[in-house]
Amino acid sequence: MNAAIQRRGPDDSGFYLNGVGALKDPLQATLNDRALAVGLAMRRLAIIDLEGGAQPMSDGRYWIVFNGEIYNFESERAALLAQGYEFKTRCDTEVVLLLYRHYGPECLKRLRGMFAVAIWDSYEESLFLARDHFGIKPLFYTQHNGRLIFGSEIKSLLRHPGVYRQLDTEALPDLLSFLYVPAPRTLFHGIFQLQPGEFMLWKNGEVRLHRYWPDPLAVEEQPLGTDDVLEGLRESVEAHLISDVQVGAFLSGGIDSSLIVALARQITGKSFPTFSISFPGSGMYDESAHARAVAKHVGTDHFEHPVQSDSVENLPKILRFLDEPLANASVMPNYELAQFAAQTCKVCLSGIGGDEFFGGYRRYIAHNYARPWQMIPRWLRNWVMLPLLRKLPAGGASKWQDRLRLLDKFLTPLDLPREQRYIAWNSHFSEPEKNRLLLNPPSHPSYEKFMPFFQEAAALPFGEQVMHVDVRSYLPGDSLFLCDRLTMGASLEARVPFADLKMFDLSRRVALGLKTQGTRTKAVLRDACAKLLPQDIIDRPKQGFGTPVDLWLRNELAFLPGQLLDKKVIVERQLFRPELVERLVRQQKAGGRDVSQHLWILLTLELWQRMYIDTDLSEREDVTFSDLGLKR
Repeated sequence: MNAAIQRRGPDDSGFYLNGVGALKDPLQATLNDRALAVGLAMRRLAIIDLEGGAQPMSDGRYWIVFNGEIYNFESERAALLAQGYEFKTRCDTEVVLLLYRHYGPECLKRLRGMFAVAIWDSYEESLFLARDHFGIKPLFYTQHNGRLIFGSEIKSLLRHPGVYRQLDTEALPDLLSFLYVPAPRTLFHGIFQLQPGEFMLWKNGEVRLHRYWPDPLAVEEQPLGTDDVLEGLRESVEAHLISDVQVGAFLSGGIDSSLIVALARQITGKSFPTFSISFPGSGMYDESAHARAVAKHVGTDHFEHPVQSDSVENLPKILRFLDEPLANASVMPNYELAQFAAQTCKVCLSGIGGDEFFGGYRRYIAHNYARPWQMIPRWLRNWVMLPLLRKLPAGGASKWQDRLRLLDKFLTPLDLPREQRYIAWNSHFSEPEKNRLLLNPPSHPSYEKFMPFFQEAAALPFGEQVMHVDVRSYLPGDSLFLCDRLTMGASLEARVPFADLKMFDLSRRVALGLKTQGTRTKAVLRDACAKLLPQDIIDRPKQGFGTPVDLWLRNELAFLPGQLLDKKVIVERQLFRPELVERLVRQQKAGGRDVSQHLWILLTLELWQRMYIDTDLSEREDVTFSDLGLKR
């Protein structure tokens, strides 16, 4: 199990096995088998206190394994020293251990950082598991014969002989909607993930789950302005720079990564490496010129990696890193970026979280424009405008084709209640489309899973509510999921200064009118950049880490749909209606309405089933298309 996640920590490994029965066949273990108490294992990527900090670590009673970074560990260490505690190392793991010893689970409210932690109480024979507030670090678990099996990646759990590989058909509709499976489920039947802001207590085979964050949100008094945001981010970046190894940064040329890089350059007072990728010949998807402009303006050692057409051959390897079929096609360039940066650094800063905290996505302002469009008669919109719109060639890499895709997505769910409409704008297969496609349609719509997040923020303006929903769902389920698996797959630690507890609290005190202003998204961050970045970078519209999926499926990956979505394959899987899958493939070839993302979901799902369900190729780092039964 520990060897399966070697890339997460190539610098060191450690074990704690309690009881002479620890090496028995786990399948024979029962609750009455007291000899087999606990087994803990850890892989370490050494960032702070390179010589110390070996894990598992113990104070005599408690044993801890910890993945992540605590950015306020020095102040918490000083507080514990003042109370008489003694330390053997200067690493954050020991601080977390002694905080738990002193405060118990309440220690989580004192931690600022990213973490997945397990603490074994050898006196009580109980286990404490916890995941950080935003879900930056993953933590999976399952149960077998009264035993709890857990780890940072699913592939680690699959090494246990009591864990079986089976598709969870109840989670499949969520994948079709959101590109990922929201916590606490995974796409593996019986394997779950601890939710962000949640901890677990296990004893004698009984699991109790507790949410420690967030508290219900209320309208904040004493609102903050642009200068407060800039100083708050400066402090967060400085906290995230703490390291005993080289720190670099991902730089796309967008507002979030550019602002982080500019502040890091001011704080360090020296140049440091920044990394970006380019898409030669891919039109609007190539942002490399903007990244180069920022690097030159700020003064960093900039490295650029071109994503070549043959990079699509990495798709099987990428799916192996992910363990689940995250159907966000940006996994392709993110994989290359992580592998590229890891040749130079052990730590990289990322701009993830800026959009969700400060209003960066266009869908945050879309509801402001829903009412004027709703004044157009429904029959005209649905029976004339949309059919005509879908006859236009929306596939491709030009800006006008991108606008066609967005207009289609905006108009389709326009008549739904605003909460459902918002979720539909951030979904792919709609509820009606799923119900037609699936042989066994779900009994409940996927959007219901996110309604509690709306309730958490019910006291806020609707614009703030939707940002909070994304913080609780899309951010951990998609962006942070992708970031963790692909960077750790390269033995690289990614740090996210925006997705920080202090930054979240600060963002809550920034008025909605400072975040979005008409069609201007992330206004407060753009204003904060005024003295740090070139004006053309500040004024750039939100683009995101786009990927030319439609182009790939017409060129380098054109062989995939015909083989992976063949009628015989679909019939044998007994998941989808073959005629509807065939229709999607035909639409893609015809070049009308852009269905490339719909196809991408189905393609990655089939690849994943061949890799993880039909057989187990998760131990193979060099998985190829031919290993999955595909011919070029």
